[in-house]
Order: sequence, then C-alpha cells, then structure tokens
Amino acid sequence: MTTHPSVQKFAATANSNLQTFQSLADIVLDASEQLLSLNVEAARSLCAYASTQTLPLDGEELRNRFANGINVNNEHFEQATEYLRNVNEICLRAQSEIAEISTRHISEVSNSMQSLFDEVSKLTPAATLETFVTPTTNARNTARKAA
Repeated sequence: MTTHPSVQKFAATANSNLQTFQSLADIVLDASEQLLSLNVEAARSLCAYASTQTLPLDGEELRNRFANGINVNNEHFEQATEYLRNVNEICLRAQSEIAEISTRHISEVSNSMQSLFDEVSKLTPAATLETFVTPTTNARNTARKAA
C-alpha cells in the first residue's frame, strides 16, 4: 500500500506539533518545579525564624530586640531580594525557551504548510486554479477602478 507524500507530510507536521507541545510542557513543568522548590525553602526559612521568636519579657529586652532587629531585617531583606531574583531568573529562562521553541515551530509549520500547498497546486489542474483565481483578480481590479 502506498501513501501520498502530502499525507506523510501532514502526519509529520502533526507529529512535530505533538513534540513541540511536549517540549513546552516540559519547560513549564520544570519551571514550576523550580518555583515550588523556592517556595518550600522560603516557607521553611519563615517557619524556622518564627519558631525562634518569643515574646519579650520586659522593656529592656524589647529595646535590645529592636536594636538587633535592624540587622535581622537587613538579612531578611537580602533573603527576600535573593528569592525574587531567583523567581525572576526562572521565569525569564522559561519564557526565553518557550519563545525560542515557538518561533522555531512556527517557522517549521509555515514551511511545511507552504510545501503542502505547493504540492496541492501541482496536483490541481490549471483550469481549476484559474476559476478560483480569476474571480478574485477581477474583484480586485474592479475595486481598484472604483477607488
């Protein structure tokens, strides 16, 4: 049994679509896994910090905590900045990979569809093509003359 080359190209294009979808899903899942890992680490850090905190017993202890709190707040600010930088890097990397794969895939699909249309035009008799092209061309010429 022989198959038509156009059917084979169409099947190859469909297979390419599935592979691209799988690649995009892998990128999204990988980025989600990395973000989840960052969030778990941030939650652990917050829980560890919360478990070490106690209520001050007197005013002197409150003043000491407040004085030391500035240094602690700077450390927490640096940790928050590092967390946000990591989230940003993960998102940018995933977005860049998705854009690269999508652009490549669109180009491949465009080339594949163009070759399929070229094959169909070769198989279609010229008289049939003229019946499709002529009314459109006449309509364009009429519209240009009217303008």
